[in-house]
Amino acid sequence: MALQYIIQHLRARFGKYERLYDEEHIESESPSYKRCVPKRFGFPRLRKLTVYLILINLIILGLLIHSIRPLITLLIRNNELFAINFSVDHAASPNTFQRPDGKKIPRILHQTAPNSSIPEIWAASQQSCQEAYSDFEYKLWTDDGAREFLKEEFPWYLDTWDNYPFPIQRADAIRYFVLYHFGGIYMDMDTYCNSSFPVDQIESLPGKEHALFKSTLPTGITNDFLISTARHPAFASAVSRLASFHQTTRLWARLQPYAAIMLSTGPLFLTLAVQQYLLDQPILPSPSIHIIDPAMVDHYMTDFETATWHQSDAQVLKWLGDRPWTWFSLGIIGVAAGIYTFNCVLSRTFTTLYRKLL
Repeated sequence: MALQYIIQHLRARFGKYERLYDEEHIESESPSYKRCVPKRFGFPRLRKLTVYLILINLIILGLLIHSIRPLITLLIRNNELFAINFSVDHAASPNTFQRPDGKKIPRILHQTAPNSSIPEIWAASQQSCQEAYSDFEYKLWTDDGAREFLKEEFPWYLDTWDNYPFPIQRADAIRYFVLYHFGGIYMDMDTYCNSSFPVDQIESLPGKEHALFKSTLPTGITNDFLISTARHPAFASAVSRLASFHQTTRLWARLQPYAAIMLSTGPLFLTLAVQQYLLDQPILPSPSIHIIDPAMVDHYMTDFETATWHQSDAQVLKWLGDRPWTWFSLGIIGVAAGIYTFNCVLSRTFTTLYRKLL
């Protein structure tokens, strides 16, 4: 009798066999013992599953927050990092502004095109800028010419350059390299120049390093009009990040072209690169970064905004881009739904495995 009882108890304890009915033993068990049995034998696996799910959720949430931390920073600190801090006196003559250090910004006008045969849609705007900046050296960067320049000066970047899925990514990227290497002014081909921008007003400011950016809505800066001294660290920040941002977007670029272009080489990329440079500075605003209101630039040029690279996904994403808190809220909802679905699948999987082990 005693041996039979021991066998029954061991079977019940290790959960691999059903516990045999034993009236004598059941009667001998106290209420307190019955309460302890499920806690003692049911707790480990079921409660461990809950703990594991919580840990997995925390890890996923931490990785997501870490990956979008620059975007969160931009959303929260945009007014601090990219507030307008530079204005132009339209009526001032060039002699009004003293340049004790000489010409800090090289007199070079950079533009990009697929080849030297300029499409008719850009012919008038290109000519207007060449005339407005007639005292500047003019550099037209074609795809072949840009690649030769990169091969000679930045050979480490060629693999990324050759593997961009969209031509506009190369047009975006080359402007950062040439401004870093040469300095000067960059403007898009669909920009009609009314008169030359008074770079001497930038040069009159203290310091040897200067970069001018146009602010844009809802956050950050745009990349269609840029001015810089050579070797500016803000453009060094941009150049050094191009390859890693391409790796981030390359797997899904064909699915969401507009978002991939914006993040890998476009205005959002430039904004995040300059943002990181600013966050590393001891004081804000930085004396070497100048943000100008687009309305003030309109006095000197007209942007036709042809946006020839936009595809079907652009309109929806631009609509969301103009409403930062909307896409941020939708993002939170999407993450919450994704984590909930993941938990349901994981919980059912673990529960099924747990039952099979019993």
